[in-house]
Amino acid sequence: RMMMDAGTALLLEEGLGVGAGTLTFKRVFERIEATQGVRLTNASVIRRVWENQAEFQDDVLVDLALGGDSSGDSDEVGLALLPVLAGADRSTPDGRTRGLQQVCRVGGDASLRAMVGSRAWSVWVGIWVLAVTTPPTERGRRVHRALLDGYEATTGLWEAMHGGVLAHLGFRVRAPYTVRQLTVSVGALVEGCALRAGAESGTEVVLRPTGPEGADEEWTLFGIGLEALLAQYTELDPDWVPDPGPD
Repeated sequence: RMMMDAGTALLLEEGLGVGAGTLTFKRVFERIEATQGVRLTNASVIRRVWENQAEFQDDVLVDLALGGDSSGDSDEVGLALLPVLAGADRSTPDGRTRGLQQVCRVGGDASLRAMVGSRAWSVWVGIWVLAVTTPPTERGRRVHRALLDGYEATTGLWEAMHGGVLAHLGFRVRAPYTVRQLTVSVGALVEGCALRAGAESGTEVVLRPTGPEGADEEWTLFGIGLEALLAQYTELDPDWVPDPGPD
């Protein structure tokens, strides 16, 4: 576990680069000795825990891949949305629509910023690129399976959040779409926007007259796109009954 934690920490700090080749036993041993005072040698692990260094590197990549691309960001976004959901006027269709618009603005900003600032997400993207661009060896297939499992778990978290927000504000997904399809579309959009934000200087902000009495409010490009996606995927639920409040 010390080896895995140290290897993960090194990749998160330094990035993946062109692969996990720089994640050597020597560097991990040095990290553990410096941080925990424990001295390890090749004899401590080779053919006792891992057959070789490459197997260790694969295990670290699999561990990171299983973590998903953005599972840690859902808590941050949820906290940003709590005051929006608590303050939404759910007594009228216009109030509910206004509430969903603010979810797009505030949640979109929080989600994009969390992803852009996440070292785990940037490493996850690097692992995905390696998995889909390297020859289909058994090692590569193992990492690819872990990516799919991590992606599935992360998608489930966001699907639950999206469904909960829609239910709280009295919206439903239009037929024939599903909440999962909405979640996949939203995820693809925010990941694309995050990649662009990493290549450009900062995240572009657009002023829109969406505030009280038409006051200007700051919107990210992702938030604007999210509002457009929700306009296509969702509609007011005519049979909706308000719940007591946001969880």
